[in-house]
Amino acid sequence: MITSDGVNTLYQAVVNNVTSGKALVNGVDKTLPIHKTEITTSAIKVYLYLDETIVGTITRYRLFQVDGTIFLEKTDNVTKDGTRGLLVLFEIDITEV
Repeated sequence: MITSDGVNTLYQAVVNNVTSGKALVNGVDKTLPIHKTEITTSAIKVYLYLDETIVGTITRYRLFQVDGTIFLEKTDNVTKDGTRGLLVLFEIDITEV
């Protein structure tokens, strides 16, 4: 079983290395800061927030590491209008096999 210290080590590795995100909106990458990170007993959560100024069809989200490489990515197909923001969650499940 992974210990709480082990989970905290993994969490710190993510927090220290994941620096920003991008959303592909209408075919154009929009750079986003990390909105927040959380840790639970079984997951590390990284959130991006797209505010009301970002409008259009979103087809991909990515998280980038310090060295500029992609850490995580996921596809989507959502049309966002300017009436509210959008919170995007990347959840890294921590399970031992």
